[in-house]
Amino acid sequence: MYSKWYKYVLFLVTILSVANTNGSFQNAFAQEVVPSKGTSDSNLEDLKWQLGVMEESAARQQEQIQAIKERLDVVAAEPAQVEKVYNKEELEHAVEDYLSTEEARKKLGLGLPGVTAMYSPDEEKYSIVFRSSDDKYSLGIGGRMQFRYTFKDNDADYGYRDTNNIDVRRARLSLGGNVYGKLLHYYIELDGDSFDVGIRDFYVYWTPLEELNAKMGYFKVPFNQQRMTTSAKLLLQDRAIASEAFDQDRDYGVDIYGKPFDGHLEYHAAVFQGAGEDPAEREDQVKALSKGKADDNLDNELMYVLNLRYNPFGKYDTVDETDVKYSEKFKMSIAGSVVFNAKRKDEKLEDADTIAGVAELSMKYRGFSWHNEYFVMTEDPESDGDSVNSDGFFTQAGYFVIPKKLEIAARYSMLDPDNDVKNDIGKEYTAGVNYYFRPGTHRSKIQADFGHYVTEEGEEQDREENFVRAQYQIIF
Repeated sequence: MYSKWYKYVLFLVTILSVANTNGSFQNAFAQEVVPSKGTSDSNLEDLKWQLGVMEESAARQQEQIQAIKERLDVVAAEPAQVEKVYNKEELEHAVEDYLSTEEARKKLGLGLPGVTAMYSPDEEKYSIVFRSSDDKYSLGIGGRMQFRYTFKDNDADYGYRDTNNIDVRRARLSLGGNVYGKLLHYYIELDGDSFDVGIRDFYVYWTPLEELNAKMGYFKVPFNQQRMTTSAKLLLQDRAIASEAFDQDRDYGVDIYGKPFDGHLEYHAAVFQGAGEDPAEREDQVKALSKGKADDNLDNELMYVLNLRYNPFGKYDTVDETDVKYSEKFKMSIAGSVVFNAKRKDEKLEDADTIAGVAELSMKYRGFSWHNEYFVMTEDPESDGDSVNSDGFFTQAGYFVIPKKLEIAARYSMLDPDNDVKNDIGKEYTAGVNYYFRPGTHRSKIQADFGHYVTEEGEEQDREENFVRAQYQIIF
């Protein structure tokens, strides 16, 4: 409306200006003509020159008037701007989608202050946040559930029967916030998977600088990316068989980490107990329990982890395997890790010097994601015995055929538990499709996949298994 009246006012001022100019010229002409009667030839030439100037000025004014008329015609012909009208349901979804973004949550005070590292819990885990007026204390609360149906077509040649299962794959309650200021944080995650309630994570972390942070407590070992990725943001419903075999899972420890050079580099230098996620379940620890030593490190050797990541195009979101946020700029990450006194399948290997390593390559761009990990491990017995070398890898890719909503995914994984033993290799083939009810987030989604496992059994026939899974996840 303002633009419309502005144009008409401008036109009126222009017309008045033209009229005033014409009147000035006419008065000047009249003043010159009256005394010009009976003038000489030289005065006649002056009058002719003045007449020419007036005609030239009038022509320019006529051109300006014509230009203004043409502009008015163009403006009048332009279609009116009609704003899109949303119905109630569309408006509610739009508001919910916006409020789920990190930017909106920070603006509205729903996020936690001072969180500087991706390896700390991401703010999307919290749905409700309470904070003090001075921002020195806060409490975030969030929950997550995954409901899963699984059909397994087991190999009858090995005496296995087919199974149908409906269960709660994961049920988590997350609590976190900051204390004493904006730099000291805490995080606790409760686990109700399969109704076996326990504590999954509990630690505190200090974030004074982007380049230097510290974390201590019980948490994931920063070894490979797929294990560090939250299970809420996996490309497929579970991790690859190679990752499950070599990852170091959770442990008691201290981690010094940071992202210098604007996130182009990331590093972890950590030390852990190395006794596994649930050491009390192992036979040697059960015996130690009767002696009151269940928490002791039986072989007196700690686990050490070094991790280095290079992100050539800036910060890379390693917490999310997908590109659900639809990266407009190409992202890539290259990483390598080494663990001394490593675990195998989350169990401490006693009386052996064990080293494990992993190399990674990942990239994301406009709905496409590709992630690869290659593992190696060497077990060298302290007593007489041969060393055991093993390796494995996986490669997986996903693509959003409908941006932020519909995604297809596929993965291949191989595991060789002993390089010196023939015909013991395991293979995984998995393909799936994911649909996100809240576009751009993992808060409400359904995943379906089909997998085929092949396990070589020495000289005998290979053991083959198939599975079909469907899983719904909700984060609240």
